[in-house]
Amino acid sequence: YGEEILLRVVLGPQDDCFTKKGIKDFLSETFVMTNQSDRMGCKLDGPEIEYKEKADIISDGIPCGAVQVPSGGKPIIMLADRQTTGGYAKIATVITPDIPKLVQSRPGCKVRFEAVSVRKAQRLFVKEEKYLTEVIR
Repeated sequence: YGEEILLRVVLGPQDDCFTKKGIKDFLSETFVMTNQSDRMGCKLDGPEIEYKEKADIISDGIPCGAVQVPSGGKPIIMLADRQTTGGYAKIATVITPDIPKLVQSRPGCKVRFEAVSVRKAQRLFVKEEKYLTEVIR
């Protein structure tokens, strides 16, 4: 993949923990993949994502692609070897078809986010599954 990728995300589950400015910055600014990225997560550098109050939440499940925002305001996209639960708010989740774009990128890659609906994410997933089924045949 190129030096910049666009990752489609479904906002939530704790997007209500962030200010309108925080969500706007998340969706409009460019982030950069850091050298601290591995199979657990992809740490991003860029503008700090603004909270309404604090980063901590009661621990809950973390799906692959969840975008956690620790108290420093820098997003981390959780990947295959992530912990199963965590206590930082998640502003969004990268849709399944876009995970390969991320994991095949290298540190220094620019990352942007685009919000999509759950319905669109499901349609894109089904489309990818059909394509992969055809490739296997």
